[in-house]
Amino acid sequence: MQENTKQVYVVDDDEIFHFILKKMLEQKADNLEITSFLCAEDALAQLQDQPQYMLPNLIILDMNMQRMNGWDFIEAYKTIKPSLSQHIPIIMCSSSMDMRDMQKVQRTPELMAYITKPLDPMKMKVITDVLA
Repeated sequence: MQENTKQVYVVDDDEIFHFILKKMLEQKADNLEITSFLCAEDALAQLQDQPQYMLPNLIILDMNMQRMNGWDFIEAYKTIKPSLSQHIPIIMCSSSMDMRDMQKVQRTPELMAYITKPLDPMKMKVITDVLA
């Protein structure tokens, strides 16, 4: 990985979403390395096993997944966060338009934003601004 390459973890159980997001990100930003995880447990394991200098610059996290959902991921992430050498911004991405979910995101310091699916240029700007 090149020194100025930005690492993005996409944690979502929808393979089509991974494909679309990757294509949209490649159009907006250079020097990106996107790692896809179809389940939250694999992403957590990678965060714990990854050398500190290879931690992601951003995590895009689905709210509704099988076994471990986005909120479960955040709870598990809180326990490993103190051992990480850098702050990792997390954007929750979901098809849910439920106001309770949006309010919960605002009360969760680990989450920097909430964007709804499907993605559009305005929502992509939220993501690319973090990587800028």
